[in-house]
Amino acid sequence: MSCQPFCPTVRVYDPPVTVVNDVFHPQIVEVVHQINVVTRHHCVPCEKHLYQYCYQDEVAGEQDSNNSNRSHKRHKSHRSHKSGRSYISKAQKKKTK
Repeated sequence: MSCQPFCPTVRVYDPPVTVVNDVFHPQIVEVVHQINVVTRHHCVPCEKHLYQYCYQDEVAGEQDSNNSNRSHKRHKSHRSHKSGRSYISKAQKKKTK
């Protein structure tokens, strides 16, 4: 038995099925990293040698021994001078004037 002439073709539709085709595109996302920079200042002791010169005039003669004792004492008092400047810096200051 054949149903061909008596049964027409029938079309039936299933409910639709969704197929997703994923396409990816790059998107720039800026990530900000905050950095705090701290500058520390440290004092480091460094030696600075200063030289202080005392100059005096002496007259050499008959009383040479008496003058040398006096000048030696005078020289000691000059050594305690606390100006903090060296002879070189004083001389340079005079040249600039």
